[in-house]
Amino acid sequence: MNKNAAFLLLLAFGISMAGTTALAFDDSPVFAERPKPGGEGRRRALPEHFSAIAGPAWADKIPVAPANTKKLILASQAGKLDEVKALLAAGALPNGADELGQRPLLVAVAEGQTEIVHLLLQRGASPNVKGPQGRTPLSMAAAAGNLGIVRSLLRAGAEVDARSDNRATALHEAVRFDHPEVVRALLAAGPNPERYDREGLHPLALAAAKGRLACLKNFLDAGVTPDLPDRTGLTALYWAQRYDQVLAESILVEHGASRIAWPIFEN
Repeated sequence: MNKNAAFLLLLAFGISMAGTTALAFDDSPVFAERPKPGGEGRRRALPEHFSAIAGPAWADKIPVAPANTKKLILASQAGKLDEVKALLAAGALPNGADELGQRPLLVAVAEGQTEIVHLLLQRGASPNVKGPQGRTPLSMAAAAGNLGIVRSLLRAGAEVDARSDNRATALHEAVRFDHPEVVRALLAAGPNPERYDREGLHPLALAAAKGRLACLKNFLDAGVTPDLPDRTGLTALYWAQRYDQVLAESILVEHGASRIAWPIFEN
């Protein structure tokens, strides 16, 4: 082997060894190391609009009622007038709600706490809040026959035609539970007599169907037409006959109900 060939072979071998050495000992990462979680590196604060994802995914935000709100609801329900006054004076909100959607006025009406209802309304409680099944305080008081609370709610601006989830109004509730004095008070507030419930009945038809005679008379004395059709075009006289309410039928006829509008055909 001549000197030139030996030199070239030695040079090639040296380059190969140098490359192998570099590859074998160069263990540096491809990318620069990132700071480990919990390290001492500088942390950047998240922008405000990223706060929703700053916490763990499972940490749902469940609303928690303030302690004084819960106390006010319990005191209103139990009829503890002095405690209700003290809590309101300390800043408890008369329209505050707990996690279940209960409010001081709703529980006070449900328990017939007349004095507390008056107090809460004076302190700014809304008379049109809704509770379970979408029932309003006025509907609850009408169903219970609590005339004093009904009048207080109406004076405070309660919507007389407000509907619950079943589309019943306070008038429907007063008729259903046979409270003619409440019917009279509600009629004085100028309701719409054509409001239909889920079954398509207006309060007059409901009174006829259930034989609520005093309620029926109150409607007719207030000027509600005896032939007012329900959602399907049937009259109160039809419903009186349909459920064998003979006395209700007689009252309707005495007040001018037309049998022509009564869609029952005789054999």
